[in-house]
Amino acid sequence: MTSSKPKKTSRVRKTTKNSKKNNPVTMPALAKTPPSFKNKVVDKKALKNLVSWAYKTHGTAITAAMADNLKDLGFKYATQAAVSISVDDLKVPDAKQDLIGQAEEQISATEECYRLGEITEVERHTKVIDTWTETNERLVDAVKNNFNQNDPLNSVWMMANSGARGNMSQVRQLVGMRGLMANPQGEIIDLPIRTNFREGLTVTEYVISSYGARKGLVDTALRTADSGYLTRRLVDVAQDVIVREEDCGTERSIVVEAEDGKFGARLLGRLTAEDVLDAEENLLVPQNTAIDPALSGEIEKASINKVKIRSPLTCEANRSVCRRCYGWALAHNHLVDLGEAVGIIAAQSIGEPGTQLTMRTFHTGGVSTAESGVVRSKISGKVEFSSKAKIRGYRTPHGVEAKQAEVDFILKIVPQGNNSGKAQKIEVSSGSLLFVDDGEEINSDITVAQITAGAVKKSVEKATKDVICDLAGQVRYDKVIQPKEVTDRQGNITLKAQRLGRLWVLAGDVYNLPPNARPVISSGKSVDEGTVLAEASQSSEFGGQVRLRESIGDSREVQIVTTSMSLTNFKLIEESTHSGQIYNLESIDGISYRLNISPGSKISNGEVIADLTDERFRTKTGGLVKYAPGLSVKKARSSKNGFEVSQGGTLLWIPQETHEINKDISLLMIEDMKWIEAGTEVVKDIFSQTSGIVTVTQKNDILREITIRNGTFHECDDEEVLNRFTEEGNLVNPGEKILDGVDNKEILFVQKLETPKCRGLLLRTVEEFTIPDQAELPQLAHVKQEKGPYLGLKAIQRLTYKDGELIKSVEGVELLRTHLSIESFDATPQMTIDVESIEDKNDSSINRLNLVILESILVRRDTISDSSHGSTHTELQVNDNQLVKAGDVISTTQILCKEKGLVQLPNVVDDEPIRRLIVERQEDKIKIKISDKALVKVGDRVVDGDPISKSIKSTFCGEIEEVSNSSVTLRYGRPYMVSPDSVLHVKDGDLVLRGDGLALLVFERQKTGDIVQGLPRIEELLEARRPRDAAILCKKSGIVQIKQGNDEESVSLSVIEKDDLVNEYQLLVGKNLMVSDGQQVAGGEPLTDGPLNPHELLDCYFNDLKDQKPLLDAARESISKLQRSMVSEVQNVYKSQGVAIDDKHIEVIVRQMTSKVRIEDAGDTTLLPGELIELRQVEDTNQAMAITGGAPAEFTPVLLGITKASLNTDSFISAASFQETTRVLTEAAIEGKSDWLRGLKENVIIGRLIPAGTGFSGFVEELSSEAGPHPDILAEESGGYRRAQNLRPDYTVDMPQSPAVSSSAILDDPSDEDLETTRNRHGIDPSSSNFAAFARPNAENQFSEDQLPDPAALEGLQEEGLLSDE
Repeated sequence: MTSSKPKKTSRVRKTTKNSKKNNPVTMPALAKTPPSFKNKVVDKKALKNLVSWAYKTHGTAITAAMADNLKDLGFKYATQAAVSISVDDLKVPDAKQDLIGQAEEQISATEECYRLGEITEVERHTKVIDTWTETNERLVDAVKNNFNQNDPLNSVWMMANSGARGNMSQVRQLVGMRGLMANPQGEIIDLPIRTNFREGLTVTEYVISSYGARKGLVDTALRTADSGYLTRRLVDVAQDVIVREEDCGTERSIVVEAEDGKFGARLLGRLTAEDVLDAEENLLVPQNTAIDPALSGEIEKASINKVKIRSPLTCEANRSVCRRCYGWALAHNHLVDLGEAVGIIAAQSIGEPGTQLTMRTFHTGGVSTAESGVVRSKISGKVEFSSKAKIRGYRTPHGVEAKQAEVDFILKIVPQGNNSGKAQKIEVSSGSLLFVDDGEEINSDITVAQITAGAVKKSVEKATKDVICDLAGQVRYDKVIQPKEVTDRQGNITLKAQRLGRLWVLAGDVYNLPPNARPVISSGKSVDEGTVLAEASQSSEFGGQVRLRESIGDSREVQIVTTSMSLTNFKLIEESTHSGQIYNLESIDGISYRLNISPGSKISNGEVIADLTDERFRTKTGGLVKYAPGLSVKKARSSKNGFEVSQGGTLLWIPQETHEINKDISLLMIEDMKWIEAGTEVVKDIFSQTSGIVTVTQKNDILREITIRNGTFHECDDEEVLNRFTEEGNLVNPGEKILDGVDNKEILFVQKLETPKCRGLLLRTVEEFTIPDQAELPQLAHVKQEKGPYLGLKAIQRLTYKDGELIKSVEGVELLRTHLSIESFDATPQMTIDVESIEDKNDSSINRLNLVILESILVRRDTISDSSHGSTHTELQVNDNQLVKAGDVISTTQILCKEKGLVQLPNVVDDEPIRRLIVERQEDKIKIKISDKALVKVGDRVVDGDPISKSIKSTFCGEIEEVSNSSVTLRYGRPYMVSPDSVLHVKDGDLVLRGDGLALLVFERQKTGDIVQGLPRIEELLEARRPRDAAILCKKSGIVQIKQGNDEESVSLSVIEKDDLVNEYQLLVGKNLMVSDGQQVAGGEPLTDGPLNPHELLDCYFNDLKDQKPLLDAARESISKLQRSMVSEVQNVYKSQGVAIDDKHIEVIVRQMTSKVRIEDAGDTTLLPGELIELRQVEDTNQAMAITGGAPAEFTPVLLGITKASLNTDSFISAASFQETTRVLTEAAIEGKSDWLRGLKENVIIGRLIPAGTGFSGFVEELSSEAGPHPDILAEESGGYRRAQNLRPDYTVDMPQSPAVSSSAILDDPSDEDLETTRNRHGIDPSSSNFAAFARPNAENQFSEDQLPDPAALEGLQEEGLLSDE
């Protein structure tokens, strides 16, 4: 019964093919079906259905002809009708202005509620956005109606409506309104674009609009690349999934459930796993039948909600999928052919629509599009809740007070009095909102409830919004807020509101006081305009002589000279050069210093201000520096500035003139090693400065340099004498013997010279420079006052060159520099040293250098009334050149009152300085006259509309300050609603200015379903990524127990499992619970909200099941649960974007991701712990262990992302061609892997025919009659055994092996009983030629003659070069 049906189909198909070859369109075939006449508008969808119907009923040729005719028809009538689109066709509906007007009214009402402190800033924002969204939807309806009624043949409308191009959302932007836009952070801006493209956008709207447009363009560009890469990974993971078997014979299946009683296309082309029976137990569909649309319809008619079908997920074919489990090939709606590469088809089907998915992520800013139905009362009557009703107070996102049902119950509206009739029953589900109370009497058509569709617990996230003050004044809390100090983990203390309540700001003029000001008036005093409120003074820190500078801008600088130092015995001389002014200091005894600074500049401590110009340490030429013993320098990190002398001594200098030439050798005019006189021309146009012996350095006939060394040359052949000296040179003290006949009265520098002609010593004279321990200072150069900074000069001697350094130069160099640097202590960082030029007291023609340390004080000028500082009056308390002591007051600033009023100071703790004060003015209050008794008392706060007396209502918000018989005085105020858990930035009684932050509202917004959507979501699922902030999952089933911690933040959650084991779960702050106390939960169920981690989910399922079932069953069932959830998750993403993909494609991919298990304990098998291996292989190995009595392997199922799965495939060639080529190949070489070339990729790389394709079915039938199934494509490859013989050789690619690895890579070493069992299982007779297939592949194997391959076949293989001569 099972196999007859598919065969019949394929035969019918063959005949059709042949008949089509002979005559393209066979009309008689159509005579059976009478032509059907359909009279309706054919839009895109109808066209699609029409072509689909024609294809299914009449085949390709007729469909193609029909499609051609339809095209001609369309063009013909479009031409006749002259359909064109012009700007004039964009007709804006008249209802637009009214709709926008209504929206603006609603929004101004919302703003009013916010002004009165009835709703929070968050609720206002949400309400505004929801209002505009609703308006936009109503406008779309208006656009549709306008076109339908007034201009149904409008070309824009026809185009969008028929599905030819464009859709309603685009037409809406052309003729409705553009609507709300998101900012770059993805939050919705609450200012919508009210105009459309027909009317034109304003500049502001254009800028807001372009945010989204840019995002769209970038998005498209990135999407193509991402989608292509996804396809590549998918192809790689599934390329070896090929239909290789007719029927795997599995008994496992998956269940497909109907959605709203409909299966849609989900059953099409799938085979039933068991008989489908209707309610009366009649057989509807037999087992293993392909479900076509007719059968699917019958199943739906019979109200069957669940059907078990076969699926690639449960197929037991080894390393492939069988025809029955796969079902129809969707290309021709018949059972899939053997050899079809279904893996690649699946990969392309999932990857191709990738470009159609969006990548956008929106934060809707708390906009909840609740899938909920508003229920209105149909009759008037009394509301009654059923006895089991449990409700709690709830505030809707729009700030409406309501109640939320905690359990499902029935609500009745019972008619009262004369109104008889049936009571209205409303089923309230848990989580629904109720807008009426139990026992309340209501009229008809009143909103009673908002019913949520099932207990949909949407995940929420915490978000914050600032409340900004828009009025200056004093803060007051409502008592209900109950602020509480909360200390977080870092020890920071924040003030939080515990209840919903108002925060008031009562009007007044707030003055900001300067940092050092103190109030001079007490709280509650009455003040007039000009009264001094506070005073601030500025005083000198060190004291000194006052200098008053000219005003700069709105402030005046007062300088106090705290320390000054004048260099009286030096003249300051100014020289003009082409590069600017140069200043020198000259003393009476002729010492001259070059200044590095100019008068008027500022310098800091340690800076070099002058260099001594000293000719004594200047040489005539370059030479060699040597430090005599005793001369020492300080170690310096860098020699850039030279080496500071720490101890004086003698510096030795050996002159040497060096010319760098770099010219051709032919220009040389002297001989090497010859004595020359000063002024000799050594090279053309180059003359020597000194007399001495010439050394020429040349390389490759290029003259590099010429050195002229002073001294006398003495020939000498005495080895002993020569060996005492080096070519680098040695210093010889006076009187020391060098050579016979040489009398040295001074220090000499002796060098050994060897020339081709002679050898000898060069005796060179040494110049000595004496360096003092301390440089001379210009005068007693420091000043110290009793109080104030020290100022002094310090002379530093620095040697330019280090010991033994050779200076190659023709000109002279400076060996020692003396610097003057400034030293100052006790000066604060803001004090700088100023350089001044002053006239000599006795002789005005002479200038002296003066160094001063100034304390600079900026005194603000009087400012005219600044909004927050009040008007100030500043007075200087000192005169020019006055001497002041440390701590003397330099200036005082008074803050003056701007208007008459009453002063109040804020509450401060201990010595905290007062930084603000408030003046309550007359204009901040209003007197309301009353004729009867007041209903309010002093201190009450009222909002606009509250009654003050029986006859009078307040028209303002504020606090009552005075109540008399005839009037009530109200101080203006502005209420701000704060929600529970909001962070308060101000305390009760604080003073605030406009623009200050009052509080941070903490609210929960629904994590919209599209936080990660489209392509990134698909990628996240298929790569099995671990999400951030994942939900906490229940590890094993049990009963939930929730306990409140010490503070309200912490909650402890535990699950009591079957054996009374208590499993505790750590909850992070801010996680929302998805379970309630006492609830029964199963393993893998989320306890908190957040995305699910698929790896953890699999572990939870497995751990929960393995206590109840055998290991293999637990693994299979946990994998199956995860597979189903993954398939539905992927489908949800595609469905949300309107892309239809058949489940079977996703199932093929998910099967590849979940096919492996990780070995935990190898038992007695030869598997390795931690190894990833196919579940099927472990199952076979464990069966063998069960027979032999060995310990089976323990394992856990794993989920691999598509990239990981591709790299973990059996074929190393496929893995290496995907990613990490080097790693894959080296590992394969070390392990000595063999590649069985089962997939398509491996064969393509090696250049063989690919083992797929539907044309070989006839070949299979011939083979199966002779020798059973063909090994390459159909046979079951038994893990770990190698075939000794085949009908045609199995091609294997062996990696070169390292010597350490044995030559046969056999996974398992089964016992003889195992082999026996396996042979029996396959029905192999020991005498048959297939016996060798299950023989042990050892060298000792002795095959009988008839078991060896046929010699002729071997010869053939040798000729083809597939077998070596051995």
